[in-house]
Formats: sequence, C-alpha cells, structure tokens
Amino acid sequence: MKGFILLLSFMTRLYVPKVEYNEEKLGKAMKYFPAVGFVISILLYITTIIFLRVTYSINLAIVFVMLMEVVLTGGIHLDGLADTFDGIFSYRSKQKMLEIMKDSRIGTNGVLSLILYFILKFFLLQTIATNIGIEMLLFAVFSYPIVARLCSVVSCASAPYARTSGMGKAFVDNTNKVSVITSFMLTAMLLNLPIIIMSFRNMDILNSVFLAIFIIILILAFMSIVANLFSKLMTRKIGGITGDTLGALLELSQILYLLILLIIMLNFNY
Repeated sequence: MKGFILLLSFMTRLYVPKVEYNEEKLGKAMKYFPAVGFVISILLYITTIIFLRVTYSINLAIVFVMLMEVVLTGGIHLDGLADTFDGIFSYRSKQKMLEIMKDSRIGTNGVLSLILYFILKFFLLQTIATNIGIEMLLFAVFSYPIVARLCSVVSCASAPYARTSGMGKAFVDNTNKVSVITSFMLTAMLLNLPIIIMSFRNMDILNSVFLAIFIIILILAFMSIVANLFSKLMTRKIGGITGDTLGALLELSQILYLLILLIIMLNFNY
C-alpha cells in the first residue's frame, strides 16, 4: 500500500498521505501503475460529464478533459514526450541524444510533438463522440489513461535503463515479467468493469459483453507488443529507456489506443 501511495504522489499532483520515501518500494509498485491511471480516469470521467452538462458542447468538454489531465499529472509525461522527440530527432550520437533529453530547454521537435499530440487527441475524442456517441466518448476517457500506463510497465520490463542513474531507474530495476502479467490482469479487470456492470443491467446483451471483453484483451495484447517494440527501438537509439521515453510512450500510447478504438467501432459496427 505504501508503494502505491508513493507511486500516486510521484506520478500525479493529487494530495495523498505522506509516507517515507523508499526507492525499492516505489519501483516495485510500478506494476500497479494502471491503478494510478484508474484514479485519473475517474476524475476525467466526472470532468467530462460535468462539462457536457454545463456547456452542452462536446468540443469544450474535451478541451477541459485534456486540461484536467495536465493538471492531474503536472505535465510530467508531456515533458518526457517533448524531451524524447528533441533527443531522438536530433540524429546525434547516443550520448548527445541523452544530453539533449536531459536539457530543461525545449526545442523545435519537442514543440511540434506537443502540438501534434494535442491536435490528434482532440480530434480522435471528438470523432469518437460525434460518430459513435457520448457513451463511447465516456468509455474512451475512462479507459485510455489505464491502457497507457500498462504500456509503461511493459516498457520497464523490456529494456535496460540508459543512464547510470535517473528518475526511472527504480522502475526499470524493479519491474519484471511477473510485474507485467500482474499489470496486464489489473488493466483488463479495470477496463472490463463498466462492461460487466452494464451486463448486469441488461442480460440480453450478454453475448455482446463477451465479445467486448475479448476485443479489449486483444487490444491490450497489441498495445503491449507495441510498447515492447518501442523499448527495443529506444535501446538501439540510446542504449535503453529513460524516464523521458517512459513519458513519451505513455502519451503516444493514448493516441494509438484511441485510434484503434475508433477504427474498431467505425468498421465493425460494434
């Protein structure tokens, strides 16, 4: 429990009870990262409902959801996204890339990555809402923070840490295959929770519920493979992963997951 509280305080700006810092406990708690996503998901879900009812505007609701997510995380993962793009697309040596990623200043590639990220995220959520429905928008908002954090856990178990020390080293050193399995099962359970609750309300949709659960597990498996491949790519580029690449993967995973969700809903009429 202390490890999870440490993880929640480390990865969010939420108020949590103060506990003594322990690097090993923090690192071992990484397998519960999707649960941190679940906490964020609930708050984003509530934000969506409130602003849909107050503003009667899908666009404004989505903007406020995106703003709320930045507030909740302090933009820590967005910083990693910008730093990673600055470093990787500098096309320098491994050591120089790492130096650029550590630099607190943001470059052109970092700025472009953030602009494209917010544009893509906004239009993906908007398209889901307008072409599929508000219920699917709510599910997307609820689910994408959880799925993205599973990808970070997979990444930690897929590659070495690129530096001798750093913010993400504790996570990489204490995350293994068992951690990934635990995180995968936790993510599947959290994502299927609203679907199972829905089935209790209407038993006639039971077959559709089983199909939805199966599709979600397939999506999670695919996202895990992508996270693994991303980590291998970072290993070739800079000799491993860093806290910045973990943040970049988390944000990019959200975009990919929303795109997959949209394609499935539009093309399979589910």
